[in-house]
Amino acid sequence: MKVGNLPMFVTDYVANGSFASLKENVTLYQEPNYAYFVRNTDLKSDSFGVYVDQHSYEFLSKSTLYGGEIIISNVGDVGSVFLCPKLDRPMTLGNNIIMLRPDDDSLRYYLYIWFKYFQGRTLIQGITGGSAQPKFNKTDFKNTSILLPPAELLFRFHETVAPMFVKINENQSENKRLSDLRDTLLPRLMSGEIDVSSVKI
Repeated sequence: MKVGNLPMFVTDYVANGSFASLKENVTLYQEPNYAYFVRNTDLKSDSFGVYVDQHSYEFLSKSTLYGGEIIISNVGDVGSVFLCPKLDRPMTLGNNIIMLRPDDDSLRYYLYIWFKYFQGRTLIQGITGGSAQPKFNKTDFKNTSILLPPAELLFRFHETVAPMFVKINENQSENKRLSDLRDTLLPRLMSGEIDVSSVKI
């Protein structure tokens, strides 16, 4: 089935308007603001530090993120595939990436795995062009075809893998919490602000 015929919403940053209108209405910030501006590099590093104000966020209404979307890089680092995390403030899609939001939950993990690994990567390589910088466009992407299993098998697959992804998310959240705790406590331990001399190990 063609990607564009699947029951899902496919969009990108430039769906919100011309380059001129985007330049006029979208302001990026390096300090916390109303919403995260989610980029490929942020997803790779799992560190989100670029923001937009409320006006920019509302202008970018065609590419709002809620968490759980499949995000694919289509410029430069072509073919990088991520599941969008759910962050602690509103989110909007950055440039040079495409977002897929399936209508049916049972499609999410199947499509994520499809595009992340061999068959999907081969498919993306087939539509990638550009001499100076590798890229593919949203139209060509929507015209590509993927193999889709019968609905019953797709549902059984989703029921099997969904708990695994839930556990992955829980582990990532716990790792982040522990990292933040370490970064908070370590300087205080090194400076002697926290005295552990009486702790028996």
